[in-house]
Amino acid sequence: RSTVSVLYWTFDKQEESKMTSIAYGRLIFCKEMNGGEVKPLHNMKVKLFDDDVGPDTLLAEAMTDMEGRFKFTYDPKAAGWLDTPDLKVMVYEVQPQYDKEKKLVTTDVPVTGYEAEVHNDVALERYDFGDIEVKYWEYWPMAESYTPRLYVNPDKGFPLMQEQRPGRNAEEKKKGLEAAGVYFKPPMCKTQKEEMETPGASLGDDALVDMMLNGFNPCVPQKAADGRLYVEFKYDGILLDGVHHAPNTRAYFKYDKDKQLRLDTIELTDRIGGYQRGHDACLGEPVVYSAATSSAEDWAKVKRMWRVNYFLFGEVVTHLGGTHLNIEQYIVPMMRNVRLNPVFNLLFPHFYGTVSINHGADQLLTGGTALVPQGSAVTIDSVATAARGGFTTMNWDSWTPRSKLTQGHYFAELQAKFWEVIAQHVDEYFKEHEKEIVNQWKEIFLWSDELVKNGVPYTQQEDNYYDNSEANKASSPHPKVGHCNVSVSPITGVEALTDANKKENLDRLKQLCRYLLLLTTFKHSWVNDTQYDIGGWPEFATLGLDFNILDPAHTNKDPVTEPIKKKHIVTTWFLRNQKWGYIMKNEAKDMHPRLRELLTAAGEQFASMNYDINDVRCCINT
Repeated sequence: RSTVSVLYWTFDKQEESKMTSIAYGRLIFCKEMNGGEVKPLHNMKVKLFDDDVGPDTLLAEAMTDMEGRFKFTYDPKAAGWLDTPDLKVMVYEVQPQYDKEKKLVTTDVPVTGYEAEVHNDVALERYDFGDIEVKYWEYWPMAESYTPRLYVNPDKGFPLMQEQRPGRNAEEKKKGLEAAGVYFKPPMCKTQKEEMETPGASLGDDALVDMMLNGFNPCVPQKAADGRLYVEFKYDGILLDGVHHAPNTRAYFKYDKDKQLRLDTIELTDRIGGYQRGHDACLGEPVVYSAATSSAEDWAKVKRMWRVNYFLFGEVVTHLGGTHLNIEQYIVPMMRNVRLNPVFNLLFPHFYGTVSINHGADQLLTGGTALVPQGSAVTIDSVATAARGGFTTMNWDSWTPRSKLTQGHYFAELQAKFWEVIAQHVDEYFKEHEKEIVNQWKEIFLWSDELVKNGVPYTQQEDNYYDNSEANKASSPHPKVGHCNVSVSPITGVEALTDANKKENLDRLKQLCRYLLLLTTFKHSWVNDTQYDIGGWPEFATLGLDFNILDPAHTNKDPVTEPIKKKHIVTTWFLRNQKWGYIMKNEAKDMHPRLRELLTAAGEQFASMNYDINDVRCCINT
């Protein structure tokens, strides 16, 4: 961030008579990035300075109104003896923290990348700055981006609007050195340890059931016509690289006499005519494998192929798409529009660093030399297709946690408990701040409007999941934008609340906050921190296989090269082991005290489910 050296000028009642000059103007978003439209930058803190060779002199402070307009009243003599003011307007974000008494305090932080124009020797008593364009949280053009994202192009003056916190960056530097081999020794992951200690603990059929329900990519099975449940991973519509073997996989599960879920069969379906085809690809007939009908060797290989798809779709759709990019589509319009509404202070600490880590993922995970395009059948462009397709399944409206499917479905139990804690926190926060939330409702309307206008197209989902609680339901509002309906629902449709519409709209905003807080904390912590359990043992699962391991021509050949194995280990370990940014540690002092109190109170209940609340990250910063 840029820093400003300031000599603060103290105002008191005796000096009010000296305020003889007025400077005014309007802040607007970058017109180039908004189709030439003039969009006011409302409710932003601005400060008027006299630009000096040494420390600048603060002359006045103000807030822009809803039209982006500001007005300063100041004493020109404050610039100094015989010094005609050289005026400039600085623009600030306000960031919340909590002091030792658990009271909210805020810090003014200069807007990243903004360089104020200096207006020299301003002697006029009334001075008009005109329109000041600020490149502030601008959207990446949808023609160039597969999901709603922050536009980052430093060469054109569009910086990364929010870097990581200093403490997080120091941790990343340390882990980066380790990962680069300076003092990094690949640790044995949990999955490999368990298999060594107890054969079958990770590679057996029951282990696959547990991984499906509670692992890195916890699934919501669908119901088959014959009463069984199934989970499938399909490459339909995705252009593949033509190198890696990537069949569609569908695993079927059924209950035994004790109502325990067991793995029954796995189907593999190959494309006909190769893999370098997208929407027009033809599929062959499914080939069914099972422990009863297949050789032990083939059955082990088929399970490995299913785990490969589980891992790949987990990284691209559940992890990258479902948490990182999903949350960014809410962050950008919130940062553009919400400042005075108390909802900002509730959510902002949980959004900090997400756009930064997402930008980093473009290089680490999905860029040209990154793990996904090098280690899987999915090309760089296909990552966009897969992630965008996943967005159609995601929506905050009417989302609630999945129900417990079977004994041992502890992910469902933990998520439901965390949702309960979050719900209480949100309810209490809204009760305390309802008056100001209502007063500043126009900001929520503007947030909602931009959220929807930049949404991805909606595709109706199948409704045959064992539990549709987390599905993006057709019954939810999906407004039409342009020629198609969008996936995300509006938060509100009104600019101001009345007695008649207040409860409904506040309830919708509460629901959104619950959803966002759950994803940025518990859900992302879960998928991020369990990915090394899979990626740390390449023989267990990788993101791709170089050939069909069932083909006798490839017997005794390794389907994953050594460099790609190392990249799996290093990348997943690096992402999992960023140990900075937790709710209970509260390293940045910005976690709401009440949330920490509620988690502490529920700590024993989480511990009874073998979960430590100290492991919950506060935001998506890794």
